[in-house]
Amino acid sequence: MTKDKRNKLFLSNKDMPENIMDTKVFPGFYVTNPHLPFYIYTPITIAMLLIAVLYVEMEYAQIFIGLGTSLLFWPVFEYFMHRYLFHWEPKGEFGKKFIYTIHQGHHDYPNDGRLMLVGPIVSLPAFLLFWGLGYLIAGHYTHPFMAGVATCYMFYDWLHFASHHYNYENQLFRKLKSHHMRHHYEDNDKNFAFTTLIWDIIMQTLIKEKKNNG
Repeated sequence: MTKDKRNKLFLSNKDMPENIMDTKVFPGFYVTNPHLPFYIYTPITIAMLLIAVLYVEMEYAQIFIGLGTSLLFWPVFEYFMHRYLFHWEPKGEFGKKFIYTIHQGHHDYPNDGRLMLVGPIVSLPAFLLFWGLGYLIAGHYTHPFMAGVATCYMFYDWLHFASHHYNYENQLFRKLKSHHMRHHYEDNDKNFAFTTLIWDIIMQTLIKEKKNNG
């Protein structure tokens, strides 16, 4: 999705019309309740930690290593998923509809809260897949690691929703919101990061601030 392929970066700040929703969006892939990820992933996070503490009897130092690794992993995962999966331009009709459902529709109608969240029908299988692959690679460290990933995901998801619907006075929130809004309304080939700006800086996809010559 690049600026030279579209007349404008978004179609409307209103909700997506139902006729477009019916034809371009997979039913069940979107959610209407922004708190749903908390209802699903909070119990999962607690379960991961209980497995690590009570069942596996991991030492607390090992648990903190797993949690800490997830905090390093999430900004990388968030950036590359957004840049290379969410902004992928598939040729097949199924792929186009899938990408429109999980992200492109959000760009067309950025304030439609139904399309800002990757629904559990997508996120939950992906989470279980990562858990299984992680266990093959890192064994029991995967339990606290995935607890941390789930926590980061909930924080990311809510912050993203809030950036489109709320205005908080918190300076960090305002900085992250401004960064994300510029991705939507100024250049959607830049500013892919959200919870931290570091990977936009590293990958040179940061929209540079315009100098004020006045």
